[in-house]
Formats: sequence, structure tokens, C-alpha cells
Amino acid sequence: MNFDDALRRLALVVGLAATIPLRSGDLRSHPFPAADYRSALDRVARRQIADDRVVAPSGRTVLLTHGKRAPRVDILLHGFTDSPNQFAELADSLFRDGDNVYVPRLPHHAEHSGDARALAGLTAVQLRQTADSAVDIAAALGDTVVVVGLSVGGTVAAWMGQHRREVRRVVMIAPAFEAGRIPSRLQRFMINLTERLPNVTRRSAPDTTRPDRNPGFATHALAEVLRLGRAVDAAAKSRPPKAAEFTLMLNDRDRTVKASASLDIAKEWEAHGAKVSVYAFPASLGLPHNVLDGREPSGQPQLVLPSVIALTHGEPAREPLQRRSLHVTPRDPS
Repeated sequence: MNFDDALRRLALVVGLAATIPLRSGDLRSHPFPAADYRSALDRVARRQIADDRVVAPSGRTVLLTHGKRAPRVDILLHGFTDSPNQFAELADSLFRDGDNVYVPRLPHHAEHSGDARALAGLTAVQLRQTADSAVDIAAALGDTVVVVGLSVGGTVAAWMGQHRREVRRVVMIAPAFEAGRIPSRLQRFMINLTERLPNVTRRSAPDTTRPDRNPGFATHALAEVLRLGRAVDAAAKSRPPKAAEFTLMLNDRDRTVKASASLDIAKEWEAHGAKVSVYAFPASLGLPHNVLDGREPSGQPQLVLPSVIALTHGEPAREPLQRRSLHVTPRDPS
């Protein structure tokens, strides 16, 4: 075999690897609701015991309750490499307003190692299982179930809204349906190829003041998150969502995820009869992708939290968050 033949065969193998998807597992919903309030508490307690075997300080699953079923229960879903502690201030605020609040730890996050290599084991099926479990628990803790998710948590929140009828309202903050700076037509090929190649982990220096974070990224985990997003997209195209209301919060400065992908899914939901609202923080604010974290260099949670709280309650957003039309195509930052 000459060199040209070898190159052609290599190109064919790479092309097939990028085109043919791996089996992603069962991403349909498998409900197993808690029977009552006490059963829900027992499930959370078991999850927290399991967390305590592997998680760093402040990284375990969080439950805030008023000792009984509440009129409203909020599920808060943290972002990639972070932990439930990311939502500490928001959870406390919602709890003070009378809500029960459940903040599950996403799989392989906030582990003792503090190393992003732990994230390489994350799968779309595990995220789906966490989503089902969270709704199964929350529905027994309150009458109205509201889900708020950031980034990866926003993707999981979208899955919940698409598949679980117990969910009334979904607030997605910069959800991760597509990676920024990669053309949409190449996203599927990138996912397939990334999962066939060996995992690549980029580790960042640990922050001893934040032991609940796993700084860096693992390529297999990112591909699995995007695979879950593609499953939401496919489901939204084919059937109505189970949730009645969706709110999409975008950040015009965000280069980590692609706003246009989120809007495309939101349009499908609206076409099927759901109530959909879109808001955005202007780029002039200079907010990071993780808009809720005041520990980020450019974070300004004092500007963000009032709107998140209002939208969680189904109220109008606060300034400087701006209402946007769902049918205006954004220019994704590059």
C-alpha cells in the first residue's frame, strides 16, 4: 500500500467515525415517583449518604424544606465542573420565599479528587437518570414544580420540560445544546468523533477555596452533554413538551454555548403550544458564561439573581435583563 492509499483509508475511517453515532443509551423518561413527602425525604437522604462517600466539602446534594409539602418546589441544576454550592444564594432566597428547594449533584461532579479526569465517566444516560430522579422526588415535595438550570444544568432542565408532565415551568440559563465557535453543521460529527477518540482532559490548577469544583474539562463528558441536547432537539421536533412554560435566559457575550441552537428548540416548543419567553443580558455588561457565580472575575450576581428569582416565580424579569423576540435570529459571538 502506498502513502496515498494509506491517507485515503485513514480519511475514510475518520469520516465513518464522525458520521456513524455511537449508541447513546435510552434517553427516554422512566418515571418512578416518590409515594409521598416522607418517601421523597428518604430518597434524598440516601443520595446524600452516597454523596458523602465521594464528594468534597460543600459538594453534596442539597435539600431545603419547610417540614411539609410546599405550594412550590424548585429544582436547581448546576453547571459543568461545579456543584450544588453554585446555587447556594439562589436556593436560600427561594427558600426564604416559602419554596422547598432541591439541588441534586450531577454525576461525577464535586468529587474529592478535585480533578477534571473524574468527569470523563459522565454519560447522557446518567444525566437522564438524574433528571428523572429529581422530578420523582420534587413532585412529592411541592404542588408546582419549577426547574432552573445553568449551562449543562440548563440542558438537563430542558430534557425535564420535554419529558415530564409534573414540571410546570422551566428556566434555562445559557443551556448547552451546541458548543460555541463550532459551526452547527459540524456539531454531530464532532460529537461522534470525540466519543470514538481517547478522552482528553484539560486540568486547571485547583482552587483550595473551592474544593467542590473540578476545574478543567473532559472531552468525552462534553460530547455526552451535547448528545443529550441533541436528544432534546429531536424530541422537540416530533412531539409537544410536557411542561407548559419555558423561559430562556441568554447572555449576548457568551462564547461557550450557541444561542441560536437554544432558540431553535424554543421555537419547536412554541409551535407545539407551549408558552415560551426569551431574555438576554446585553454584551456591554461583560458577564461570563457562568452568570450566577460572583467568584468569576467578571461575575455580577447582584444583577442576575433578582431576574432569576422573578422568573422562577413566573414574574417579569428585572433590569438589566432584556426581553427578546423568539423569532429574531441572534448573531452568536465568535
